[in-house]
Amino acid sequence: IIIMFIATTVKDVPSSLFIVKYADYLKRSGQIRNPSWLEVVKTGIQKKNSPLNRDWFYIRLASLARKFYINGGAGVGNLRKKYGGKKRRGARPAKKVLSSGKIIRFALQELERLNIILKNKNGVRVITKKAQQDMNIRSRKIINSL
Repeated sequence: IIIMFIATTVKDVPSSLFIVKYADYLKRSGQIRNPSWLEVVKTGIQKKNSPLNRDWFYIRLASLARKFYINGGAGVGNLRKKYGGKKRRGARPAKKVLSSGKIIRFALQELERLNIILKNKNGVRVITKKAQQDMNIRSRKIINSL
């Protein structure tokens, strides 16, 4: 009898499904420190209000962890571009703007504190091997539950 082992990674799971499940795991772990400004802050100047979802910070953490898993290292400026959007300016044409750097910096510091990402010898943030394995295990569980 031949037993086939299908390797499942984060890349095999739909991003929206993985991010929601991983955010739920981060929330249930109880290790994330929520700052006092979390409920009143906007995620960028293009937004009118703060996010409606109360778990938006956990979703942002999970999204960042997935980005580091898929793309490798990235700086705050690059991530601000990725999370940015279009600012509506009334009668003038919309304009692309960056997201909030404070939120991304704080989220990266939290991920570093949890040993999900770390700075390598060149100062570039990369995902740790342990976090990579943990994310792969979680993605296998997600695929098996479908």
